Amino acid sequence: MSKPNVHGLPQHLRKDDQGYFLDFFVQEEGLKKRKRVRLGQIPLAQAKKILVEHLREMVVGQFMASEKPEVTFSEAADSFLAYSKARKKSFKYDAQMVALLKAFFGDRTLKSLNPDAVEAYLSQRREAGHRSRPGLPISGSTLNHEIACLKCIVRRAVLNNQLDRNPIMGVRKFKEQSRDRTLTPEEYQGLLDRCPIHLRGLVQLAYWTGMRRGEILGLRWDQVDLSAKVILLEAADTKTEEKREVPLTETLVALLQRTPKTLGSPYVFTFRGKRIESVKTAFGRACRLARIKDFRFHDLRHCAVTNLRKAGVSDTVIMSISGHKTYAMFKRYNRIDRQDRLDAMRKSEALNDTAMTPALEAKVAR
Repeated sequence: MSKPNVHGLPQHLRKDDQGYFLDFFVQEEGLKKRKRVRLGQIPLAQAKKILVEHLREMVVGQFMASEKPEVTFSEAADSFLAYSKARKKSFKYDAQMVALLKAFFGDRTLKSLNPDAVEAYLSQRREAGHRSRPGLPISGSTLNHEIACLKCIVRRAVLNNQLDRNPIMGVRKFKEQSRDRTLTPEEYQGLLDRCPIHLRGLVQLAYWTGMRRGEILGLRWDQVDLSAKVILLEAADTKTEEKREVPLTETLVALLQRTPKTLGSPYVFTFRGKRIESVKTAFGRACRLARIKDFRFHDLRHCAVTNLRKAGVSDTVIMSISGHKTYAMFKRYNRIDRQDRLDAMRKSEALNDTAMTPALEAKVAR
């Protein structure tokens, strides 16, 4: 038994006109809070017995501490969306993924989540397939984005002290196959010929500079410096939230000079007086007309990076133009094709021939 307090009672046991009570401190939400638990008008011996039974829990700050409320997945998901809206540029995409997750996990408690529940969700997603493209299987990359979103929701719940631990920490992502689709010069020209006027400039800018779709669709005239032949992107305009300077070729300068300015709109690329919000439909139609298969607008970024590398531009300079933050990600966009390998062998052969020539000449001279 602990030493008596000033009232002659054991530590943590007190008495007033309402009877005995336990007096101790607990940790709640990172704060030390005092707790008093009434035992009522009971004999001292019984009060001491209750104290002994629960003394250990009281010392570690657990006894009769308030229970964490049972937080549902939907509540945690809504909390994450509020964070996403305030902090992330991908809020609209996050909202789509959260809607899918809430439809499956619904009002089940966060504590009830486990790896098997996540696997059940992934199985259902694979069976359902694409809603907009029936019969097309969902890629591992798409499911990985949803897994990442789910993990973000749970991690924020842990940060908000709604969970003691992450119950889905062991869930693994799918192995992704990096895309390496680029256009041949003939395919690129065929695509341009079949693009509508309002799409053609966007395609050219993406093909030559590697700018992201969002950066191009959000491009404003105040970001374009034709005299210096550059596009100046502020941190708020880029995915990586870092300033970037994109150089322009003479062809692109002429393209932007020909692009008409829409009255009342700050944006470079408009259609019928309004900013272009999406190119998915028009770009898909142009690809079908040009008979180009398995090609997406984002693949134009692969084309730009690969073309710059083939032109002999160093990796660091290419990354400064394209805005790749890590070399690992840059490598996914830099496609090494059959021609690169053949050229490498020819260069090796030429170097070897050059090195051997003096030796052969010396042998002949002997």
